[in-house]
Amino acid sequence: MTRPRAAAERFITKMPDDLKAQVSPLFSPLLTIVPVADGQAIEADEAAIFTSSNGVIHAPAGAGRMAYCIGTATTERAKQHGWSAQMAGQTADELVATLTDTPMTRHLVHIRGQHTRGDVVTRLRSAGTQVRDCIVYDQVPQLLSSAAHEALMREELTIVPLFSPRTAMQFAKQAPRATSMHVVVFSDAVATAAEPIRVDSVAVRPDATAMYEAIRQAICAG
Repeated sequence: MTRPRAAAERFITKMPDDLKAQVSPLFSPLLTIVPVADGQAIEADEAAIFTSSNGVIHAPAGAGRMAYCIGTATTERAKQHGWSAQMAGQTADELVATLTDTPMTRHLVHIRGQHTRGDVVTRLRSAGTQVRDCIVYDQVPQLLSSAAHEALMREELTIVPLFSPRTAMQFAKQAPRATSMHVVVFSDAVATAAEPIRVDSVAVRPDATAMYEAIRQAICAG
């Protein structure tokens, strides 16, 4: 598991029992989430955009304010943190389309990490939406652990789930060229970022359920 430790542990904890019995998780986070002070308060009349759960975790409590989110997991996390949250799509493209088509009575603020993809703010501004960025965390690169290197070089199947383009790029820079490695990615964008690493399968949807199924199929094929 190469995603940040807290997210990796949540993924394993929520894994279906039948699948959990077939895997031995090895944690080697390639990114560490570090909170940062953006210095810009979120106004009471602003609605939030969340494109990741980390944005929710490091944002102020919602206090009933509106939030538009990518994916079910981020939407649920936003609700838990007091936001009146609704899912606006599974991808940045879907979120931008939803918000562009939705009449806005308030300004928007994209609460996000230092590194992001999708050009959400730029695209919304081009469509005439009043929106700004608010950076609340950074994603600091980490080295692949020696235990992970050893696991990848063994002859038995090692499944590597990659969830974000930034993690995929870090993995591609550091991973040994191992023949027993099966790489499962969250989306086509993650697959592109993983080049030149060979991607063996792409989840049919960018959500945890589809990733679990892709891992299950990798085990069966292996």
